[in-house]
Amino acid sequence: MPALLAAEGVLASYAGLRALTDVTVAVPEGGLAAVLGPNGAGKSTLLKVLAGLHRPDGGRVLLRGEDVTGLPAHAMARKGVALVPEGRSVFGSLTVADNLRLAGARGRAFDEVADAFPVLAERLRQTAGTLSGGEQQMLALARAMASGGEVLMLDEPSLGLAPRLVDRVLGSVRSLRERGRTVVLVEQYVTRALELADVAFVMDKGRVAFAGEPAELEGHPVLERAYLGAEARS
Repeated sequence: MPALLAAEGVLASYAGLRALTDVTVAVPEGGLAAVLGPNGAGKSTLLKVLAGLHRPDGGRVLLRGEDVTGLPAHAMARKGVALVPEGRSVFGSLTVADNLRLAGARGRAFDEVADAFPVLAERLRQTAGTLSGGEQQMLALARAMASGGEVLMLDEPSLGLAPRLVDRVLGSVRSLRERGRTVVLVEQYVTRALELADVAFVMDKGRVAFAGEPAELEGHPVLERAYLGAEARS
């Protein structure tokens, strides 16, 4: 698959501390890229750089081959890049329908959301704050979908959810990919993420420690080094 979104040699810092060092990733068009690694590995920073929320110190961000390095988040959103950050970014006092309208849902977009998230179609008049945690996360995904985003970047969508809700949310992620969206998934459930992915990246201490097909990670020592090494350092 050709790359739709890519980072080439990206460097990024926070308060003078290096967060990303020479990070190169390529997200295939219409595919799902899983970004794995322990806490503090640089996964969320990478998503923010790709979404235009954090300006890199060096390197390039490419969208459909166009250099979009340093474009602000609103410009990246207009180009079809949507980020669903960690946590449930919904307006709790508004109804499900109003949340979707604010994201730009109109006409056929509502039909597409209803098809992808049938549980939300049954709750359009319900206030978002009264939804379960899993339903709120699905609404956050649906808002990104309704915005017209061609590239959906999801930062830990299963965080804090009960196991049965994790299944529903990750099932929704699969549905987004099946509907032609390009997905970048940062996820704590490594095995589940690899089951969904077309390509995988393992990050450790701000660098890409592995890039390749998910099947190549089976029994690969890079996962043990990244996760168990992080525990040893903490």
